[in-house]
Formats: sequence, structure tokens, C-alpha cells
Amino acid sequence: MAGPVPERAMRHGAAARRFLAAEDFGAARREITAALTIVDRGPRWWHSPMKRLLWARAAADGLAILGEIDMARGRPDLALQSFEECLRRYESLSFPESADFSIVLNNLGIAYERLGRLDESETALRRALEIDRRIRRGPEAEAATLSNLALTLETAGRHGEAAEALARAAALTGLSPATTRHLDQERSYHMVTRGEFADALVALREQFDRAGPDSMDAAHIAGGIAQAYAEMQDLKEAARWHRRAVRIRRNRQPDSLALAQDLHNLSLVLSTDGQDAEAGALLDEAMDLAEAIAPGSPTAVGMRGAMLFRLLEGGDPAGAVSLGEQILAEARTEVRHLIGVYLAIGIGCQELDRPDRARTMFEQACAIGERISPLLPDVRWARTALGALLLEQGDADGAADSFDRAIEVAESMRPGSAAEPGLGLMFGTARVAYHGRIQAAWLRNTPEEAAIAFRTAESFRARTLAEMLAGTGAVEPSEAAVEVVGELDEVRRELGGVYREIVVEPARHLLDRRDRLEQRAERLRLRLRALDPRAADQDYPPPCTVAEVQDGLDPSVTLALYTVTDHGIFLFTVRHDDLGLTRLAAGTETIAAAAAEVDAACRDADSAVPDDALRRLGEWLLRPLAGRLGNLAVCADDVLAYLPFEALELDGVVLVERSVVWSIPSATVLTRFGGTPRRHRPRRPFAGFAMPRTPGQDLLPGTVREVYGAAEALGDDRSAIDETATVASVWARAPEARYVHFAMHGLISDDRPLFSGFPLSGDEFLHAYQMADLDLCADLVVGSACETAKGESRAGEGTVGLAYALFAAGARAVLVSRWPVGDSIAPRQMRELYRLLAAGVPVAQAHREAARKLRRRHPHPREWAVFLLIDLAAGGRT
Repeated sequence: MAGPVPERAMRHGAAARRFLAAEDFGAARREITAALTIVDRGPRWWHSPMKRLLWARAAADGLAILGEIDMARGRPDLALQSFEECLRRYESLSFPESADFSIVLNNLGIAYERLGRLDESETALRRALEIDRRIRRGPEAEAATLSNLALTLETAGRHGEAAEALARAAALTGLSPATTRHLDQERSYHMVTRGEFADALVALREQFDRAGPDSMDAAHIAGGIAQAYAEMQDLKEAARWHRRAVRIRRNRQPDSLALAQDLHNLSLVLSTDGQDAEAGALLDEAMDLAEAIAPGSPTAVGMRGAMLFRLLEGGDPAGAVSLGEQILAEARTEVRHLIGVYLAIGIGCQELDRPDRARTMFEQACAIGERISPLLPDVRWARTALGALLLEQGDADGAADSFDRAIEVAESMRPGSAAEPGLGLMFGTARVAYHGRIQAAWLRNTPEEAAIAFRTAESFRARTLAEMLAGTGAVEPSEAAVEVVGELDEVRRELGGVYREIVVEPARHLLDRRDRLEQRAERLRLRLRALDPRAADQDYPPPCTVAEVQDGLDPSVTLALYTVTDHGIFLFTVRHDDLGLTRLAAGTETIAAAAAEVDAACRDADSAVPDDALRRLGEWLLRPLAGRLGNLAVCADDVLAYLPFEALELDGVVLVERSVVWSIPSATVLTRFGGTPRRHRPRRPFAGFAMPRTPGQDLLPGTVREVYGAAEALGDDRSAIDETATVASVWARAPEARYVHFAMHGLISDDRPLFSGFPLSGDEFLHAYQMADLDLCADLVVGSACETAKGESRAGEGTVGLAYALFAAGARAVLVSRWPVGDSIAPRQMRELYRLLAAGVPVAQAHREAARKLRRRHPHPREWAVFLLIDLAAGGRT
């Protein structure tokens, strides 16, 4: 035997350290166990007291190493035993003020936190921090302890103290690059907790790129990225990153609490996405692991909470309540994971007709979440649930307050760019709060509440369009970002081609290529944000107030804003001196059925005029506006998005015969951008693009007559017409014209509306996202191809399609088709429209008169009401 400890034990210990560094945890545990077996035999009776002391110290050190290995492989339950025994041995050896003692306290604090024993965790870490300072371990050690303490405080919901601990760590001088990177990671995770998802993603994606692709660090970061995407409701990206984390964990940390957590997180995402079978199997696996490793830990509590929702979905509210009460009774401390438990119990109690108990549960969920952060995403759910219950109980005041707080969280979660995924899904989940707040305002029935309801409705409307308008041409990318912008544009062009092919045939290889390109585009967007946040996104303009709308509204104009909610359809009637709020008498389903009847009749070439449906809709939608129908600007979404309001009948008169009617995207867009001056003056009256032949599409012989007739009416010559349009020719001609006309087939992508557009000559394609960069000065842009008004209807964002992009390009008004246009009808209507425009008639008035003239010969709205005018001119004045 050489030295105080046998050489074999020392060799095993050194090997364990090497395997631990290489993240081969199984081999590391075998080696340190072998070393401890040798050391635990103890010194011989003839050894001196000093050798006995060193031998005992070696045994304690071995236990510390064993604990570190078990922590690294995700078994805090086993690690805790080793750390506690190590601590006792150090204390018996009189080492309470050593660096080793501080290290064990740190590890012990982490193990306690993982197991949900937060008070014990904080005690251990604060004790370690005191030792670090007394023995002056240095900035690296103090920063590590502060970082661990911040994690415990964050888990306990003490967000402010956690942020302060991280700030103190970052402020220390002399930190190594590795420690600085670690603190950056921790700040990123805290940003996710606070709902700062876009900023967190930028940081985490950069950190992931620096980590080894299959390292434990990479698994940890991948989980953080997945969590951010999940909170943003981008379920596809969340699942992809969770699967990456699970794959690494299965290889490196099988049978670990970390694997259980990643399995659970993936299960939640898949369940939300409707993939219940796989989600259930993953949750069962995760629960088995967690309960075996750390029963009662926050991780295990969260998983049992997910089980409650499975019971609720399975129609067993009593079982959910019973299990939930059991979980609460066993919980050691009130952590974030319990928010879901309280919510599930509350929902179960509601279904069991126990509203008072349900209210208590929802209030407790709110309290836990708001202690962590008032903008915690969980607060949105808790406040929404409480608001809905209070509304059901007739407490409009309490419901309004709760919905206001839920909406505050939802507004803080708006992704930073219009190109961000998940926007519609996120607002689909938040709609209950927005809709409930409007209902509460209607019940409270005061002018002040009507104004609040109006602003709430605007918050839930076309904000993406407003953001695009705000950002168009406003910011040039920095020099560092130019290369990324170019690469992103190239990826978008490839994506556009793939989406066109998918429309024809959604083959597997195309779908796979689409997914790869989408992932590449997402990485570039995040990289662009890191290089130049100004070029990557703009702040959303705040929703307008009623007063702002009224200030710019002509006395002759009525704004009618229809908002479809879970509580019915609400109508906001805005005049320059008045605001009205009405809930329509007919229910949403009834109105939707009549609107669908009109749409079907207008798409069927052999159908009769749907007179009865138009009369019923006129009574429901227009009766509250009787006496204020002269100049009517309509904002309608959801089931009313494509309804031809001008064809509705009231008191025996079709609306087009008594009113000038046009549409607006939202009051906010109208207020912010309706009165903005032109960027430059038009150089010629007209630019027309006609494509009668498109491969794979029906021949459109009338398109050439259409554009030549328009040019003639406006006094322009044949040089204004392009029958072989290319992207370059559109770029050269369109920006200089007062009126721009596209007479050709349009290709609409419902999946990605900004990849919609027009097929041009030479296999070129003009995408909607490219149109958004046109520098237009047009009073009107016409898209007379089939269904150019069509687009994806996004909750909270309105209909996104070609019109969306043309407004972003600078158009003042856009005329697009609601359904397929007859090739003989469009030339006649366009000729009359342009004749009136040439005579100086305003766009909305000219559109009305052209439709009236056509209606005399073709009474079916399928023909005379095919075009939808969306007009931002003059801030709402005709």
C-alpha cells in the first residue's frame, strides 16, 4: 500500500472523474463505487491518527463524487443520500469552513431543489454563500453559488430575489468565459419564465450552436428552446426540440428525473396538438420514472397534474378532484407546478356544481402564478378561468378585472415579428379572455365600458397588418445583417416554390423539404434578430382608442365593427360623436349558417339569388344601424369575413342602393395609416398586368380586354400594359402608377398565405411577401383573379392574404375578389369602375356605382358583388 489510501482506490477515483467529465455516467458510477468499496474497509489498527484522518477524508470525498455522478445522470434522490452522508462526515472531520464543504452544500442545495424541498435548498445554499465569502473562494465559486440560489428562488416563485441573485453573480469581476456563458444560459431560462420568449430564443439558439450536439448541455438548452416555443404555442417546433432533448437524455441519462421531465414536456405538447395516444404513453413513462426517483418533487407534481386533465377529458371530474386534493395534501410547498393542479380541481368542481370551491381553487392558482410574475403565462389560464366563472355567476365587475389581467399577459406574449410561427394558435387560446371582457363590458353597460370593449376588440384584431405597415421601408438592415437578409430571402423563394408544388401534390418528399426550409428560415430569423433587432421586428402599434377613431372620422361616415365572440356577435357603431355597443339578437351559429348559405349560392353558377338569407342577415346585421347607413365602413371577421354586406336587404332595399359600403381591416389600421401621405407621387395613371394563359389553369381571354379597357378609360396608352409580366417588370412599373391592376390567375396558399401570389412569365412567381416590399403610391390596386380576397383567417390577426401584402406595400385601397370571377363580368365592371375614377369619383363611390350598374343586368350578387373593396383612404372619409 502506497500512501494513506490504497493506489487501487485512487486509480478508481481518477477513472471516475474522467468518465464523469466524458458524461459516461454508468462507467463513472462503477469506478467510484469500486473506490468506495476499498476505502470503506477502513484503515488498519496500526495506522497513525493522521493516516486514519486522511482515509476518512477520502471516503467523504468519494461520496461527494458519487453524488455528483448521480446528479449528472438525473437521480437527485440517490445523490441526496450521498451528499447528506458526505456532509455528516465532513462535519465530524472538522471541515465546516472548507471549499469542499461549500461544494457539498451547493450540490445538496441543488438536490433539494430538484426534489421540491425548497426551504432546505435555500438554507444549504445561503450557508455555502457565507462560507465562500469568509474563506474568499473567489468570484467563480461565489457566482456558481448565487446561480444555484437564483434557481431555487425562481422555483419558489420569488422572482425578484432570483433576478437579484443572478445580477449579483454577473457583476462579479474576474469571471471566466465559461462561467459567463453559464450565467447567460440561466438568464435565458429566467426570460422564458417571465414570458420574454423571442429574446430568450435568440440567446438559447446561439447557446445551443456552441454546445456539443449530443452533450447534456445541449439537451438542457434544447429543453429551454422547446419550452419557449410551447409557451408561444408553436407546437411543431416545441415538439421537435423536445424530441431532440429526449433523444439525448435516453442516450446519456436513462432512468433519470431529467428524462422524465423531458418526456412529460413532450407529452404536454403532443396532447395540445391532438396526438393523444403518443402523449398518453409518454406521460405514463414519465410518471413511472418520476415517482420512482423523486415522489413529491415539483416534477412529479406537475406530471400528476397532467393526469388530472386526462381524467377531466375522460369525463371523470370526481376522480380528478379527488386525485387533485390528494396531490395538494402531499405537496411540500406551493410551486409553479401546482397551478395546473388548482386549475384542474377548479374545473372539476365546476362540472360537479361546486362553484364556491372552484372559485377558491382558481384564486389560489392566480395567487401562485402572480407571486412568480404578473406576466407568467400560467396567469393567463388562471385569470381566464376565474373570469369565466365570475361571468357565469353574474359578477361582471370581478370578471372584468380578471379578464383584464389575463389580457395583459396575452398582450405581453405577442411574438416580435409578423413572421413568427404560432401567432394564430396563441391568440386562439387567449380568445376566452378577450371575448369574456367584451361580454363583461356589455353587461356593465356604461359608455366607459363600451370604450374599453372597443379597445379590447381592437387588441384582438389585425395587429400583424398594422405591424407590417409600420415597418415597411422604415428600417434598413445593418451591414452585419445584410448577408442574413439575403439568405433569408433565398430560403423564402425556395419555400414559395415548394408550397406551390404542395398545392398540386402534397408528396412526402415535398413536405419534408418544406419542414427543413421552415426550420432554416426560423434559424435565420433568430440570427437576424440577434444581429439587428430593428430589422427583424418592429413594435406593434398600440390598439387605437375610440377618441382617436372619432378624431379622424368624417361626420357622414359610420364605422360598423362586428366582433364574433364565444358570447355572440357584438356590433360597435362608431360615429364622429357617438359610440354604440350592441349584441346582435341572433346567435353566432344562426348568422354563420345564413352567411354560409349566401357564400354557397355565390359560388354555384346555377344557383338562384339567396333572397331569404340576404333579408335575414340584413335584419340581424343592419337593423341596429338603421338611420346611419349613408357611408358605411365595415370591419367584419370570422364567419362574416367574406359576406357581401352591400347585397344585404333591409326594409325591402338592397344596401348598395342606399349606401356607399367599403371594408377596413381594423380601426387601428385605419387610424394609424389611413391618413398617411404618399411616399412619392405617381408618374402615370395606370399599370396593368394581364396573363390570360397560365400553365395548369383555365384560359382567361377577358383579362387582356380588361386591362386595355382600364388604360383607355384612364387616358393611358398601350405602354401601360404588360402581357408578359415578370417580377422585374412589376417592380419597374407598379411603383409609378396611380392605379395598378393584376388580371391573371392567383394561387392562394391557405397554409402560408404570404406565399400566395401570381404566376408570371418564364416560370416566375410574384409572392405576397415580395409584394409587401413594393414601394407603391397607388390609390387602388385591383386583383381581379379568382378569389384574391381569400387568405388564412387568424384569430386575433384577421384575414391574411394578398390584400394584406398590398397594404404593406403602400396601397391606399385594394379591390379583390371574394369568389371565382366570370371572365365576361370582370371586364365590364372594371371598365365602368375606371371610367368613374377617371372622372374624379372617389374609389368607394366609383366601386358602388359600377356595382349598381352591373346589378341592373345581372341581379345575382355572385356577379355584381364579387369584388370586396378594402379602403384606407383619408382616414375613413369617402
